[in-house]
Amino acid sequence: MSASSSAANADCTVARFSTADYAPHQRVEALHEILGRNLQKVHVEPIAGESFHTEVTLRRMPGLALYTASRSAAIYRRSRELIEHDDVVVIAGLTSGYEVHHLGRTLNMGHGQAVILTGAEPASFGGPAQNSVNLLRVPVRLLAPLVSDLDAAYGRTIPANNPALRLLVAYVGILAEMDAAAARDLERQMATHIHDLMALAIGATRDAAEMAKSRGARAARLRAIKQDIATRLDQPDLCVATIAARHQLNPRWVQRLFESEGTTFTEYVLGQRLTRARRLLTDPLHANQKVSAIALDIGFGDLSYFNRAFRRRYGMTPSELRAAAKSAN
Repeated sequence: MSASSSAANADCTVARFSTADYAPHQRVEALHEILGRNLQKVHVEPIAGESFHTEVTLRRMPGLALYTASRSAAIYRRSRELIEHDDVVVIAGLTSGYEVHHLGRTLNMGHGQAVILTGAEPASFGGPAQNSVNLLRVPVRLLAPLVSDLDAAYGRTIPANNPALRLLVAYVGILAEMDAAAARDLERQMATHIHDLMALAIGATRDAAEMAKSRGARAARLRAIKQDIATRLDQPDLCVATIAARHQLNPRWVQRLFESEGTTFTEYVLGQRLTRARRLLTDPLHANQKVSAIALDIGFGDLSYFNRAFRRRYGMTPSELRAAAKSAN
């Protein structure tokens, strides 16, 4: 099956489904067949007058199933006949106007809120089109010990401004952009971090909260900061104070995050810039770009410093590396 419409087999890490692969009159039936049988057992009812479409990516990790979707307006129903697990389900990224029915409650969702469901009971949720929504499933045996009163949390919402929820959504976004092979190497660690963030967002026990803050929340913040750095390497004035302000953290706390990995903020940024420089210098597509232009493009304002740092890292100057790459090609 193609990557865009593959079913999730037991040994499949990532599966994708898109109604774009089907004719309009086949889409709902295909969704029930692929999504309902292999990804998530629900009955889908498109809202009348809407051109129905959906795209779903499923990632399976140890102790975690993550669905990321964009979809047109529809109602999703899971009746008692479709129930096959008692996993804890958190749906995040819902738009305003979304309505959730669960455990006798009707929840009118606000923008950015999340909802907590139990897979052991029927539920329905639906509303307007959504560009990005995340559904996380975790076995109850893994999450229950981390949460103060999990049963009382079902059918409740998590506010959009909940710090742990915001970290969770950001962390899931980073995971979705990772190369599948890279994510596979870290999947157990990342699943644990997601468990921590879910527990904090729902309401962790005191012991679990302390552990989660030093493990899941810390890792999520560091990954978010590293991703932010990667998008800003071209800025010569990139510094810890700027990044700390963007993430509403104390600069010293950001420094400690990098120190926990045996480095510093400055060393990490330098290393990332040099790695990018090496990639550009050996890329045939940039063969005609001047070394000085590459240095400036990745945030080096001082060409002499760039040359010294590059030689210290790779044992040759940027020009020597380029010449060697051209010779090899």
